[in-house]
Amino acid sequence: MRQPKAGPRHTHFIGIELPPALAEVVEDCRSWMEGAYGCRSGHGTPPHITLLPPFALPPGYGDGDVAGCCAEALRQAAQKGIVPLPVRVEGFGSFSERTLFAHVADGEGWQQLYAGFVRVFQEELPGALKKPGRRFCPHISIANRDIPAGSMEDALRHFAQLGLESSFEADSVTIFARTRDGGWAVGGHLGL
Repeated sequence: MRQPKAGPRHTHFIGIELPPALAEVVEDCRSWMEGAYGCRSGHGTPPHITLLPPFALPPGYGDGDVAGCCAEALRQAAQKGIVPLPVRVEGFGSFSERTLFAHVADGEGWQQLYAGFVRVFQEELPGALKKPGRRFCPHISIANRDIPAGSMEDALRHFAQLGLESSFEADSVTIFARTRDGGWAVGGHLGL
């Protein structure tokens, strides 16, 4: 059996939490996936759009540095008129058979916000982030990693019936921090 790569454990990630009504819909979808297919992966965090995926802090840096980077990236985004960012959620999709998500309409604002956060974090916390590869794809995960093979098509058919449409303005980010038991907890909120 192949051993996982050794390396620093992910300590933080950055997300955009959802307004209560949309978060409730997402929680209902997560509950349906758990009841129908036993899916539990990712349910330990409030519903959110991941802006920066989990990363490990370099030695000598702490929570305050993460908060400082977020504040600076938000400040720069506000100066450029990127935030508040209009967010439109419409329907559901998947990344092959591994992730089922609520679809967030992509746009140049998302790409600029992501690029700005990456730039600030790379400058202020060198080595924390992996070099970006693919294009940033905003989405709201419903289930991932523990979806039984062959169930995605049925799940998407079920969720299509919901006719999900929602919109809001994102003007804050949430810092999620690793807990001692290996889960994730909200480590702070930063807004304009």
